[in-house]
Amino acid sequence: MNADPPTAAAEPTHADPALPRAWAWAPAWAHMALIFASSSLPGSAVPSALSAIPDTLVHGVVYGLLGALILRALLRARWSGIHARPAWMAVSLTIVYGGFDEWHQAYVPGRTPEVGDLAVDALAAVAVVGALWAWSIIRASRAHAARRAGHAAPASTERFP
Repeated sequence: MNADPPTAAAEPTHADPALPRAWAWAPAWAHMALIFASSSLPGSAVPSALSAIPDTLVHGVVYGLLGALILRALLRARWSGIHARPAWMAVSLTIVYGGFDEWHQAYVPGRTPEVGDLAVDALAAVAVVGALWAWSIIRASRAHAARRAGHAAPASTERFP
């Protein structure tokens, strides 16, 4: 009887790349689910306390955050290395979802789709993603300057106590 021990090749030696990708997208998907759930409420079901907040402010915050979360997902849960392609993809996907949400509201009693809301969604996504892109460039430039000066760039844990 020839019983060979199991080889190392039979077991996976690396992490499943789909799992980190799924975890990277989880916050964006959760945020989109919250947007969908809140926009599914009939107009009469919106709490009166929330009606005091300007609609444009709500759209700006919600879709600016969505743009940031989509950008984070496209970068596989990293905030470094932001460049044009993932930035524009994040903005585009945010605008598409905003359009879907406005279309969805056409079928919710007491809600109406508004092009102005979609414009605010788009502007918020551009502003937040653009700010994150600029911050990434500044951070990379500072790290590069520190390396050229012979200093190691501080790790993220060294910046805050």
